[in-house]
This record gives sequence, C-alpha cells and structure tokens, in this order.
Amino acid sequence: MREEFKGIGLGWALFAGALFAASHTALAGETEGFWSALAEGGKVVMIRHAATEEASGEVSMNLDSDGDCSAEQNLTDAGRDQARALGALFQERGVAVSEVLTSEFCRARETAELAFGEFEAWGPLNLVESLPADDAEFLMEDVRERIGDFEGEGVLVMMTHRSNINTITFQQTEPGDMVVVVPEGMGSFAVLGMIPSP
Repeated sequence: MREEFKGIGLGWALFAGALFAASHTALAGETEGFWSALAEGGKVVMIRHAATEEASGEVSMNLDSDGDCSAEQNLTDAGRDQARALGALFQERGVAVSEVLTSEFCRARETAELAFGEFEAWGPLNLVESLPADDAEFLMEDVRERIGDFEGEGVLVMMTHRSNINTITFQQTEPGDMVVVVPEGMGSFAVLGMIPSP
C-alpha cells in the first residue's frame, strides 16, 4: 500500500512539474508577442514606476509642489537599476518611443528619466488617491481618451501608479510591470496583456 501511494505521489509531482513548465513556456510566448506588438508601433504602454523605499501612507501620497523629492517616497537603488533595465529592454527589443508622459510624483519622474531620458509630466497620471475627489474621474477619462486616440508611429509610454493602471486597465501590477494597450480611436482601447518587470 505504501508503495502505491509513493507511486501516486511521484506521478502527481511529475504532472505538476510538467504543468508548471508548460505554463512558464506559454507565459514566455505571450510576453514575446507583447514585445512584438510594441515594436510594431502605434501602441500605448502603461508602466508602474520602479521599486520604492518603505514609506507611510502620508508620505507616499505627498506630492511636493516645489518638486522637493526629499519630502516624497523615492526609488531605492534597486529601483533605479530596475528603471535603467527597463529602458535597456526597449532598446534591445527595437521599440521606438514617440512620447513619454509621467505622473508628477518623484518616483515616477525618476523612473521615466532613468529609463527613457526625456519625458513630460502630466497631472492626470498622478496617484489617483491624491487627486481631488471631484476631479478624479474626469482626469481618468482624460487618460482613457489620450490612450484611445494615440496614433504615433512609435509607442506612447505612460509612467504612473498601481491604482491608476488598475483603474484604467483592470490589471494588477508590481513595480516596473508594463501593460500593453491597443488604441482603437474615439477614446476606446483594448488591453493586450502585461509584461513583467525586468
């Protein structure tokens, strides 16, 4: 009897291993497809800023009006390396960037600068919880319209925050994760999928 259970256990272990390998291969194949879509141009990619230091809710919500990053939540050294790796991936994959828009928060601006160099800060990408309650939905609609109406030859990068990406695309992201979106005109778009952080 023990030998039978031992055989069953081994069989399940082999099955689980094969299932994991197949799942990993499928995920890698999807990621390749998303990179190919970006290289074609005409897409929008929403990126969650790179890894940050621990901070209280008050500090993480703070946006300094004078741009003083010492009063805000900032990237860790690992986060800065992650941001540089992000930019290197775009170059390695041959993805042309038409425009980079970023939240005004220091952690998003620094990620954009380290990854892509030039960027434009755009208020509607600011942490949604920090936006005036009466304006938040209107500003999110501005983002949706900007995505849906994009027609550039390269890609439009939007550097923002987890809650913003979830609100717009219904995708849950970790630092540095990228959500690929296909503009469809008239403020409409389709979510293609997510590329994990480098």
